[in-house]
Amino acid sequence: MKQFNHISALLRQVRSLPLFMLRLSTSKHVLIVMLSYGLGCAGLWFLFPLVHNGASMFLPIVSACWLFRYRGLLISLVLNGVIFQLIYAFLLRGMLPDQAFLEGGVIGFSTSLGLGLVVCWLRVAVDLVYVARQQALAAEQERLQALQVGREATFAYEHQCKLNELKDQFLLNVSHELRTPLTVLGGSLELLKVYYDELDQTMRDEALTQAVENHNRLVNLVNRVLEAITVTQEFSPAQCEAVHVQQIVQEVLSQLDPHDLEAYTFCVQVSEQVVVWADPQYLIQVLHNLLSNVFKYVPKQTEVCIATIQPTPSSPVCLSVQDAGPGISPQ
Repeated sequence: MKQFNHISALLRQVRSLPLFMLRLSTSKHVLIVMLSYGLGCAGLWFLFPLVHNGASMFLPIVSACWLFRYRGLLISLVLNGVIFQLIYAFLLRGMLPDQAFLEGGVIGFSTSLGLGLVVCWLRVAVDLVYVARQQALAAEQERLQALQVGREATFAYEHQCKLNELKDQFLLNVSHELRTPLTVLGGSLELLKVYYDELDQTMRDEALTQAVENHNRLVNLVNRVLEAITVTQEFSPAQCEAVHVQQIVQEVLSQLDPHDLEAYTFCVQVSEQVVVWADPQYLIQVLHNLLSNVFKYVPKQTEVCIATIQPTPSSPVCLSVQDAGPGISPQ
């Protein structure tokens, strides 16, 4: 089996030898033709009279036509004629009649011409196949490049669509975050403007305190947005600290519109001992978002319960806002 494989490999190498010769340089092509002429002349010289028909001179004809095509055919025919004249003058005169030499020369010339034309046609066919293959490869390369460009365009379009979605979501989140403090701030300022003379000093101070707190919250939100856009293009990381949940809940409730507070019954079940490690601003934003959804979708004159659950002092804290709203549809 191994011997058969070796023979098959050798045959493949021999079969690819003509194509390998075409990849050599011009100087090596000339050297190959010169070697073939040497072998042809040596065969004609040493094998006579066993071989006296000049068949060994077909080797340079084939090699010249294969490597140089029609130029090689023309040059090899001239060289073969000169070589046959010299061989006849120095070796065959007296051994071969002149008439036989003349007939042999004509037959040899015709055979060499026909063989050279066949080899030239084969070489031209090989060149045409090579050109067609290169054109096919170029066309395939262009098709792949066009396909790649199309994929890149599709990817860029999808990426742009995703960026647009993120931008819209970002604007929606920002507007949602800014709406609550703006509402409370506007309500407090409107209350002071319309009922300033009718309010006592305590109510005035409370309204001003709510306005200042929501102003600070707006400034904090705007700073976070600017940091997200100019520095990391993401929301800034949470700045965690020990936070008393009851204090955060009371602060959020104090910032809400009094009309919204009067429309619902709030039940706060948060122990003073509940402390979490969190960012207080993010926790305030979450509670504001939940309560703003309550004011939008929950029927008025219902109970809203804010509670925390912590089975053990070391377990996580669950902060929940329960209401009588319709909830999120399963679909």
